[in-house]
Amino acid sequence: MKTVRYISLLTILVIVLCTFCLPFIALADDTVTATDTAPVPADNITLSTDYTRLDAIATGSFSFNVNLDYTGQIDRNFDLKTSIPSGWDVYIEPQYETGKKISSITIQSSYSGTSKQLTLVATPPSSPIPDAGDYKILLQATSGNVTGSIELVARITAKYALYVVPVNQLYNTVAQAGKDNIYSIQISNTGSATLDTITFSSTHPDGWEIKFSPDKLDTLNTSDVKTIDVNIKPPPKTVSGDYMISLSISGKEATANTMDIRVTVNTPTIWGFIGVLIIVVVVVGLFLVIMRFGRR
Repeated sequence: MKTVRYISLLTILVIVLCTFCLPFIALADDTVTATDTAPVPADNITLSTDYTRLDAIATGSFSFNVNLDYTGQIDRNFDLKTSIPSGWDVYIEPQYETGKKISSITIQSSYSGTSKQLTLVATPPSSPIPDAGDYKILLQATSGNVTGSIELVARITAKYALYVVPVNQLYNTVAQAGKDNIYSIQISNTGSATLDTITFSSTHPDGWEIKFSPDKLDTLNTSDVKTIDVNIKPPPKTVSGDYMISLSISGKEATANTMDIRVTVNTPTIWGFIGVLIIVVVVVGLFLVIMRFGRR
């Protein structure tokens, strides 16, 4: 009887255990199966930056800080390549390591993502100076079949600059009173944009004539140089000596520094002859007077 009772109790215990444990066993089995069959995410890299467009004048440079965010199963070495406008100089350096130029970067594997930072520095050509506008730069990071890219924009803003200098590099000249005297200057557009409506003016002593040929320029393109003839004409009776005149060149967008020129005026030769003749006449007259009164 005791044996039968023990068997009955054991049977009841087994039934209870099976009733409560089988659902958990099935759930655990499903969980293992789901985990085993979950797809592994593909390796991926993303390039980003806080500022995709930077502004600077043509003689400046552009520095873009770029983040590389990589998620993958293995360590990878990414080749860094750029597509740039013609004539531009571009290099890449690790962020905060100025002067170290790189063409590739290694990023460790991570399912949660690994980030690297770098700086792309772009410099426009110095000659010819690029026109104002947007210039696109493409940065690409590639490792096998894993690739990412970002488009950056360097915007060149207009710089207006007008430069003037004497053709012979001399800030002085000689002029004959009452005659035309040509003094030539060169005007250059040293900025990054076309200059419009360039006019000329002068400050000079009273009675002087200062004329420019041509008397104005409608436009002056970037890097262009023009020669302007300045006709300096002192009045006929100007006393010999040194005089100062000032030449001013102004454009719609820019004004050159005023150029001061020292002009040495020479009296025409005829006045010298007249002066000598007067002296001779006076001397001869005195001689005749002396001779006449001396005989008495």
